Amino acid sequence: MFGMIPDFENTNDIPANQAPLSVSEKYILSLHQAFDISAHLGNLFQSALQQAGNGQPHYGQGWVAFGERFGASEGDQISGSLLIYGVLPSLLHEDPRYFRQGREPAMTRAWYAINRTFVTRRDDGSSGFNNSEIFGQLVSSSISITYYPPQDRTPAEMLTNYLINLGGNSGYNVLSEFYPDMMRALFGRQKRWRPTN
Repeated sequence: MFGMIPDFENTNDIPANQAPLSVSEKYILSLHQAFDISAHLGNLFQSALQQAGNGQPHYGQGWVAFGERFGASEGDQISGSLLIYGVLPSLLHEDPRYFRQGREPAMTRAWYAINRTFVTRRDDGSSGFNNSEIFGQLVSSSISITYYPPQDRTPAEMLTNYLINLGGNSGYNVLSEFYPDMMRALFGRQKRWRPTN
């Protein structure tokens, strides 16, 4: 999206896209999420913002601190992507993709996007609790405190990062849901699609 945000896990909710992913496809998706150049650029940008705003001040300032911030962002990206899009969906038979609705009133679509953090499609087509996202983020946040500055390796910091990541996921889902509408409004290039029943 916008030429720089990874959009690998988003798809329109149409019959052609509803077949479950195989285990290998889930791992391929997780590797795209973890290692695509756009993910690294996003981590670089996030680290620069943290450095400028002195986020997680225990890193300090300077190039070494910037490198540590960037390394931590990379670690978060890789562990989260592998767990949330590969390992847990394969073990738990969940579909890690976000399925755009593309219809219904805007508020209904926004609520759908937000609650996809907690509800997901299973491989059999049913809906269920999003174990992969909820527990994948928890494990990833727990791993991350092993390489954060010692002062930031507390349960409170881990919980804060965990909740921020869940909130960020919901926000990203909303962006994913309305991105085609934004592009159509700005450029008028994309024809509106409507899922068929």
